[in-house]
Amino acid sequence: MVSHRTLGIRSLALFWQLVIVSVSFWGWFYIWEGVAVESPVGFEHYIIYNEFLLIGILFGLGDRKPETGGPKKDWIMANNKSLRQAFYGIFSVFLMVFAIKDSLISRSFLFSYLPWLYSSLLFTNLWLPQFLGQWTQSSGRRERMALIGMPEQIPQLQSWLDQKRRVGLEIAGIISPQPVAAISGPIPVLGALDAAKEIFQRESITQLVVLNLSLGSETLRQLTLLCESEGVRLLVVHDLNSYFNHNITFFEDDGVRFIGLRDEPLENPVNRMAKRALDLAVSLPVVLFLLPFVSLTVWLVQRIYSPGPLFFVQERNGMLGRTFKIYKFRTMHVHNDDESRQARKVDARIFPAGVWMRKLSIDELPQFFNVLMGDMSLVGPRPHMPIHDEMFAKIMRNYVVRRLVQPGITGWAQVSGFRGQIHNETDVLNRVQADIFYLENWSLSLDLLIILKTIKACVVPPSTAY
Repeated sequence: MVSHRTLGIRSLALFWQLVIVSVSFWGWFYIWEGVAVESPVGFEHYIIYNEFLLIGILFGLGDRKPETGGPKKDWIMANNKSLRQAFYGIFSVFLMVFAIKDSLISRSFLFSYLPWLYSSLLFTNLWLPQFLGQWTQSSGRRERMALIGMPEQIPQLQSWLDQKRRVGLEIAGIISPQPVAAISGPIPVLGALDAAKEIFQRESITQLVVLNLSLGSETLRQLTLLCESEGVRLLVVHDLNSYFNHNITFFEDDGVRFIGLRDEPLENPVNRMAKRALDLAVSLPVVLFLLPFVSLTVWLVQRIYSPGPLFFVQERNGMLGRTFKIYKFRTMHVHNDDESRQARKVDARIFPAGVWMRKLSIDELPQFFNVLMGDMSLVGPRPHMPIHDEMFAKIMRNYVVRRLVQPGITGWAQVSGFRGQIHNETDVLNRVQADIFYLENWSLSLDLLIILKTIKACVVPPSTAY
């Protein structure tokens, strides 16, 4: 399969990248020790730093598959990847240096090696995969690929086709499901679909790519039989998203294969336990040690500006639409004519000290008690009033999907700039999209990232914090 070629070449490129980086490390070590240092030291203790350098480079790979879009985009992506790997690599080395308090390794050597490291990474990220693709597919391993579809479908695959040329797949042309005279395009038209067998033999086709599933099940069955009889690999572009009008995911459960609309990592009980452990580890100390002191301080402030209850208690929708009582420090005057109306930047209902409490998110601290009780999590979609949920659900059809995960004190929407008063439909769409992204991509590291971003936002509040 094409994916095996791609994976193999990437694995080879990674192996040789680590080799080239190691060669550049030791080459610069001998140059530095021989020229810049009068009394060279042994290289034994440098071995561990070379290993940590390589480990850091591996961490800097990232988990996103490379994209292509022409030489300029390739250069930008290779440059960004090289800078990221260089940072992670040097950071790992310095982390080890300071951990064991090594005074023998030269800090100036490490800094002077940075240009060599970056150059090695840039070469291996930009040119090495192309070279390996050509080299591994030489000696008769280059093959010819035909496409079945319409020319207007080609642009969406153009970058992929360009990448496959680098791994030994030559694009012979397109086979049309419609009369040949009716179409034209930049890729040669090899003929009509009913002449596929003759085209395979005439053009020495070894790979066939069907661009969509609209050909019908009977045609696809006939193509399968034809490809098997002619020794041609058959690939079909997965375009089921267009049928569902939604991104989909494939999974198998107890031997039965399914198609779902999204992946939900928090459906895994182990993930939920890890998330709950983080909630308890943070909320318990806050409730026991921080909340009493802050509560007393807020109570004294309220006595000065607006005497009344310490807490503001309101019904909110939680996971799966279940309602619960949310706790916040009261920042508005007791006589509030409309609790369902969202707070505005200039709002007469908020007493003076309450403005700063809201801006610094101090009013949210009692929600750690909600987290401790299990009604909320540290991170998740912000819970809204039932009346607001009904209103927002009319704006965005998949709004209620956010209920599939437990609400949180902070969330991906809030740290992405979508907090504060909702002014229009776009604000609702942005928040819901961010909440669904969190639902589909949850990880413990993502929770930690959101928590760190939230702390930063509390120290330096954004303009939407009011």
